Amino acid sequence: MPLAPLDTEISIAAMTDDPYPIYQGLRRESPVLRVQAVGRIMLTNAVHTRAVKDNPTLFSSNDSNTPMQRAFNAHTLMRKDGEAHLRERSAMQPAFGGRAITGCWMPVYQQVAEDYVARLPKDETVDLVEALCAPFAVRGLAHLLGIEAASDAQMIYWSQTLINGAGNFAGVPALFTETDKANAAMHALFDRLVPALRAEPDMSALSVMVNAPAP
Repeated sequence: MPLAPLDTEISIAAMTDDPYPIYQGLRRESPVLRVQAVGRIMLTNAVHTRAVKDNPTLFSSNDSNTPMQRAFNAHTLMRKDGEAHLRERSAMQPAFGGRAITGCWMPVYQQVAEDYVARLPKDETVDLVEALCAPFAVRGLAHLLGIEAASDAQMIYWSQTLINGAGNFAGVPALFTETDKANAAMHALFDRLVPALRAEPDMSALSVMVNAPAP
């Protein structure tokens, strides 16, 4: 199989600063490209991306060379195929099913939305991302995951820290230092919550996973 063209000019700094013009150019001129700076093949065309995702035999997700494994200190579901992927996905599936969404999570999300909108400052300009969007998103996620004990600030920090680490193709040590701190804090919380969730299960993802036959 022939190799995709190799680019030696695109830099991590340029992609961090403003990646969108780069993606736009690649979609137009070279939608399948090996980018030396990140050591990856970049797909910027939806058709090609779908073809790759639909053929896990040829294009495996099991790639330990990405920063994700180091950032999460784990082999994540996104990097697993076949039986390994199915096992973990099945363990958490009940929390994400249609019945759980409509019967359990929608009322929770509705209440969170009402509470967070009601607390917005009146008669002043606010940053909606900081004041509403981010807190609302992470509070809903905390309920779904079963970690309501985490504060909004913790959830925002953990999420952004892991995102930063998973995209740390430059291998910046400070970013992985932060992911290590975040992982330690999250695992400490999980360790506190799991005994209660085993004793009194609910529909949260953490609960259904730790109570699954093959967690």
